[in-house]
Amino acid sequence: MVNGFPALYIENLDLIVISDLQIGEELYLAEEKGIYVPQVQLKEMKNNLSKIFRITKAKRILINGDYKYEFGEASRQEWREVIELTNFLKRKVREIILVRGNHDNYLLTITSKIGLNVYDPYYLENGFLFTHGHKKIEYPKNFHTLIIGHEEPAIVLKEGFDRIKVPVLLYGKMKNGKNIICLPAFSTLSSGTEINLIDKEEILSPILREDVDIDELNVVAIDREVGALNFGKLKNLRI
Repeated sequence: MVNGFPALYIENLDLIVISDLQIGEELYLAEEKGIYVPQVQLKEMKNNLSKIFRITKAKRILINGDYKYEFGEASRQEWREVIELTNFLKRKVREIILVRGNHDNYLLTITSKIGLNVYDPYYLENGFLFTHGHKKIEYPKNFHTLIIGHEEPAIVLKEGFDRIKVPVLLYGKMKNGKNIICLPAFSTLSSGTEINLIDKEEILSPILREDVDIDELNVVAIDREVGALNFGKLKNLRI
C-alpha cells in the first residue's frame, strides 16, 4: 500500500495499480438522480496521484477497470475528464495500462482517440494477473497473484450508536491456492460494498463469491491520516 492511498505499488514491476476511478459520476448523479455534488473528483484524483508518484517514483500505472462511470455511451464530462487525466498521467509515467471494467462500455471510442490500448479480460505480467473482477475468466497457468477491483470493499465499524464506514483492501488465498488482492475504489465518491454486513451471496464479484472463501480474507482499512490498519480476518468483523 502507498501511505494510506487506495493504491498498490508493485516494486519489481515498478507499477502503481488503482481501480474504479469512475470518472464522470458527478454528472450522472446530477442528470439522472437529481443529486448535485461539486465536480471536484478529478482534481482530487490528480492531487492524490501526484503524491503517490512522488512517494514511489513509479514510471508505470495500471488502471484495473472502470476508468469511466456511465455504462452506456460516454458523457461529455467523461470525454473531457478521461482525456485530461490521461494527459496528466502521460506527463508522469512512461506507460499506462488499462484493463476493461463493466462500466467501460464505449471506452474504446475514447482510448482510440488518445492512443491507449485496453486489455480485456485481463493483463498478465511476471505472474501478476490483473482483471476487473466483474466476470469469471479462464485463469492462465502461469500466475501467482490475482488483483481485482469491482467490489469496492468497505467495512462498517460500530460501538453503541456510533458507526463509521471505511474503505478496505482484501487479501489472502483463493481456493486454488493462488494469492488474491481486491482493491478499494480510487474514486473519492464511492460508498463501497459493506462486506461485513452483507451475506456472501450478495457479493458483487463472481470471483469473490465462487473462487474465494471471503471470510478467510484479511482486511486492511485505508486511512489517509494513519495509513493502513490490519483488521485481521473478515469473519471476525461480521456484525
